[in-house]
Amino acid sequence: MLSLLKSLQEQGVITQGDYYFAQLIADKQKDKVYAEPVQNLAILLAALCNWSYTQGNTCCVLDRFLERNLFGLAYRHTETDFLSLINEKIGSLPVSKWQSALAGHIAFTQDPENQIAPLAFQFGAIYFYRAWQDEFRVAQYIKNALKNDRTLSVESQQIRTLLDRYFPQQQAQVDWQKVAVATAVKSPFSVITGGPGTGKTTTVTRLLCVLQELFGGKLHIKLVAPTGKAAARLTESIENALAQMPISDELRASIPKSAETLHRLLGVRPFTDSVKYHAHNPLQIDVLVVDETSMIDLPMMAKLVQALKPETRLILLGDQAQLASVEAGAVLGEIAQFLTQDYSPAQADYIHATTGYTVPTSDEHSPLRDAICHLTFSRRFRDDSGIKQLAEQIQQGKGEGSVETFAEYPQELHFHHFDEEQDVKESVRQVVKSAVENYRVYLTQLQTYFAQKKDLNAKFIDEKGNEKTYAEAILDRFNSVRFLTALRASALGVEELNREIALALRAEKLLWFRQEYDWYIGKPIMITENDHNVKLYNGDIGLCLAKGKVWFGSREVSTSRIPAHEPAFMMTIHKSQGSEFEHTVMVLPTEPNPVLSRELVFTGVTRAKNQLSVFANEKIWQSAVRNTVKRQSGLGKLLQEKEE
Repeated sequence: MLSLLKSLQEQGVITQGDYYFAQLIADKQKDKVYAEPVQNLAILLAALCNWSYTQGNTCCVLDRFLERNLFGLAYRHTETDFLSLINEKIGSLPVSKWQSALAGHIAFTQDPENQIAPLAFQFGAIYFYRAWQDEFRVAQYIKNALKNDRTLSVESQQIRTLLDRYFPQQQAQVDWQKVAVATAVKSPFSVITGGPGTGKTTTVTRLLCVLQELFGGKLHIKLVAPTGKAAARLTESIENALAQMPISDELRASIPKSAETLHRLLGVRPFTDSVKYHAHNPLQIDVLVVDETSMIDLPMMAKLVQALKPETRLILLGDQAQLASVEAGAVLGEIAQFLTQDYSPAQADYIHATTGYTVPTSDEHSPLRDAICHLTFSRRFRDDSGIKQLAEQIQQGKGEGSVETFAEYPQELHFHHFDEEQDVKESVRQVVKSAVENYRVYLTQLQTYFAQKKDLNAKFIDEKGNEKTYAEAILDRFNSVRFLTALRASALGVEELNREIALALRAEKLLWFRQEYDWYIGKPIMITENDHNVKLYNGDIGLCLAKGKVWFGSREVSTSRIPAHEPAFMMTIHKSQGSEFEHTVMVLPTEPNPVLSRELVFTGVTRAKNQLSVFANEKIWQSAVRNTVKRQSGLGKLLQEKEE
């Protein structure tokens, strides 16, 4: 079996890591007496488990589909012969017998709650024991939290009075923001989901004010997000929301004004998997708000819940329709499955008593459903917005319908079709041409300022009446359009397009440089790792506007202090999560790719505020819209299990 796996590694079907883990299990069973097909099966499942985990799954479901498509071989026409060879090595044992065949094997446990082994079986799936443990811990935390009630001493009328003050307009339709606050006040664990512009941070700001009023302003609150960029956006959103609220200075002072990263909150130690805060040294906080939860992988979520005291109130915010975390797991997606249920009668009574709204109920429900609220009304897009209509078509998986939407809103939506017959170089040329025309604007503005000898740090009043520096004005102009692509490495990926765009701008005499990696005037960069000393974070965008100097908004930073970074003429859709741009340009590859999905396309489309341009092959676009990503996980099943 190892020789077969080695061949698959050489063909690029599996990775070196997949092979090495299989080899580890082969060495572990060497001194044991197992039938040869069983030994081969153990080696196969080790490689499969590692392969599946790197695809973002926390487990590998053992079913007929897997049996016919090991390592995705069914889609690789040149390597399908490997399937029959693997089947021979395991004695043609059907997938339904794999778990029982490995009963008693040293590397596998059938009862992970009571027995530790490198690999674990549960729910008809194979897990890394560590991944199973992470799922179990997250599920147990949520179940235990839902058994508690933080508002038993608070009368419903007291909550109603507060909510009516923070939500003074009683709407005919259910105000889900108001319901979300009521839900989170009652539950020590709550989840607020919603698409772009539905007001998740506005809602949570009001929630924090309500909680502080209920508990005498004594709550110690923390705000966190998975990345530095997301933390900065959360900080800005909370500040903006507070500025618009007529509250006392004392109450305003009790709400935190800045967010930090999850890594910083937990004290994750560099180059190790250890953290400062954990079950034996928990965080001393009363309320924790976590934004952009869809970006948080399973291991990080497990670390987070272990670091919380039982009394800590956890509030998760996110959009399950967006891309899941880069690493394994889809925690928010698994939790959001429960939105298909109705509230319990008791929860519906509580919601009516505290908000005045009537919500659907059912006797068939999960306790978790009562802790989730989904915001539906988007304030970012007008009702007649083409971007809004397109996003809805994508969410419904309507490939053809979504293409037709472009034609219905020609002022707002633009589809630049890659012909099936055209060479990829022509596709690159089309994208680069568009980038040159769009980036010409900020570069021309920069040249004008230089000609006028403007001090980049000097302030002026712009055409909208806002005070800003000249550096900020150029950065705003650059940020008004953002080019996004699905891939990193390909002709239409980030690396190649960044290079081609820079060269094309130089050919147009809009940029001057010798080497692409040089610091040159007008070069945009994106930070790729956090540096708390310089206060620059993964995802921050800056512009080199003078020799040896880069501006991030009004901040000027020496190039010698800039942490790891890359050019930012083009960035991945993944990196754009949580951001919004006046004009978004999205590029999809000309060939099918596993990364193309409904979630990816939806994330890219909803980055646009007023205008969206797409460069894609129509069939590739439609296929991506229809292809929803469902990561394999057992978290949802663990959460459904009734307590004994």
